[in-house]
Amino acid sequence: MTRFLSLLIAVVLIAMPLSAQNTPFAPAIIVNEDMITYYDLAQRRALYQAYGLSGEALEDRVVEDLTQEALMRQEARRAGIQVPREAVDSAFASYAAARNSNPDAFVTALQRSGIDPSTVINQIEAQLGWQNAMQARFRNRAIPDQDDLEEAVLLNATGSTREVLLAEIAIPFAERGEARTRELILQLASDLQNGGDFGAAARQYSRAATRNNGGEIGWIAVTDLPPAMRAEVDLIDVGDVSRPIPITRGVSLLTVKGERQTAVQDNGAVSLTYGRATFPLSQGEDAARNAALAARENIDTCADIRDGSFGAGSGVFGPAPLSSVEPALFSVIATAQTGSVSQPVRTGDSLSIIVLCSRQVNLDEETRRQVEDSIFSDRIGAYADGYMQELLRDAVIEIR
Repeated sequence: MTRFLSLLIAVVLIAMPLSAQNTPFAPAIIVNEDMITYYDLAQRRALYQAYGLSGEALEDRVVEDLTQEALMRQEARRAGIQVPREAVDSAFASYAAARNSNPDAFVTALQRSGIDPSTVINQIEAQLGWQNAMQARFRNRAIPDQDDLEEAVLLNATGSTREVLLAEIAIPFAERGEARTRELILQLASDLQNGGDFGAAARQYSRAATRNNGGEIGWIAVTDLPPAMRAEVDLIDVGDVSRPIPITRGVSLLTVKGERQTAVQDNGAVSLTYGRATFPLSQGEDAARNAALAARENIDTCADIRDGSFGAGSGVFGPAPLSSVEPALFSVIATAQTGSVSQPVRTGDSLSIIVLCSRQVNLDEETRRQVEDSIFSDRIGAYADGYMQELLRDAVIEIR
């Protein structure tokens, strides 16, 4: 959050209560030519409270989001963009589905909580208009070229993913009712974030099948989590506890008990040819290492390994998928530059010198489209974030 927005939020919080009681539809904030009323603030606050936000985090988020959405609408108008109703309806359906509901049931749930569905619809419409405006503004800069595509595929093939050891507390609304359940989960979150025993709380309160195991789910890749859970897990470190997370007919908490990085084995998009010169350890590791280092001085290319003067298992291999490379060599070959000669690497009963002869990124049409979309989306997002900071800096924002 920018320093300006922090100051704005503080001013709004001081000024809000009396004016909001007297004239809820009066302007609380004017962002350039757009008005944010006390009613808008109250409705957004109620929506975020329903999602488990509270305290300073809640107030910060309400003012920040509504201010930025006003700027989003203005930018869409300047770009001449009108968001079709069917696009809003489709996005609203996705929004409801992400919360384990359908549009009609979600509208009913909002109204039952005293929330005007338009507060969600307006938010969606602002974001869609902004997305379209940012694509129109930055499209040419965001489109990746062939080198960008190959680099992204290679990074994915040779990278790693975060896996987390998760534990959960899942509490259904049916047992205590929605209001009391939300009160309970907020109290539990506070207690656990201040050092409470997560396992004991899971055994007492959780109704998931994992309760008898202290809530432990097991190891899971962060990328395999549902969007709402991943968004929370991405924010916390080992030992931390998430904010309340909506689940089907209830609410949950998560904690990260451990984490690890695992290699992402390539699915065949990357193929390579490499040379391997081996030096058996039968005469001792020091002797093998000295022989390998001496030979390395005379190895410049894969052609220098083809003469058969090295130990068993030597030779030039490939082209072959990166995923077929044995684990002991994977990290060396995956990150090597074409033509590079490695230091001696321990592989079973020998040391090996590895030369990367060539590497090829193979993109079928489906893979190309997916990678292009991912790079384009990431770049548009980065450009949009920077542009929003410019708009905030230049905006005329008045507190009434």
